[in-house]
Amino acid sequence: MPDSGLQRTKEKELLVKEKIDFKKVWFLFIFTSVLAICALAKDKEPGVLVIQGEIMDSQCGLNVHSTSRSHDSMTEKGTFGHDARSCTLHCAKEMAGVFVLVTKKDVYRLDDQDQAEVFAGHKVKVSAMLDLKTHTLHVLKMEDDQ
Repeated sequence: MPDSGLQRTKEKELLVKEKIDFKKVWFLFIFTSVLAICALAKDKEPGVLVIQGEIMDSQCGLNVHSTSRSHDSMTEKGTFGHDARSCTLHCAKEMAGVFVLVTKKDVYRLDDQDQAEVFAGHKVKVSAMLDLKTHTLHVLKMEDDQ
C-alpha cells in the first residue's frame, strides 16, 4: 500500500508540473505574439492615408468660378493665367482662395498651405492624416506624383 500512496503523490506532482509548463508555454506564446504584432506595426503609422490628386485653389476646386473643378475655363480666357499653376497661384493669392487637394471624388482642405504653394497646379501624392470633422488633411509628406 505505501507504493500506491507514493505513486499518487508522484502523479500529482507530475500533473502540477504539466500545468506549470502549460502556463509557461501559453505565456510565451502570448508574449511572442504581442512582440510580433508590435514589430509589424511599428513601420506603419495608424490613420495615415496616401491620396493622389492636384493642388488647386479653392475657387476652381469647389466650382466657384469653374464648372468642371478645373482651370480650363479660366486659362482659355487667359484671365487668371495661362496654365494650372499660374491660375492656382493667382486665385489663392489675389482672390482670397486657399490651396486644396482635388481628387476625382473629393476636395480636401490642407493644413500646410506653404507646402501646398510649392506644388500649386501639380499632380501630387500626399501622405496625411484626415480630420473627418473638418475634411482637412494634416500633411505629413507631399511629393510630385510621377
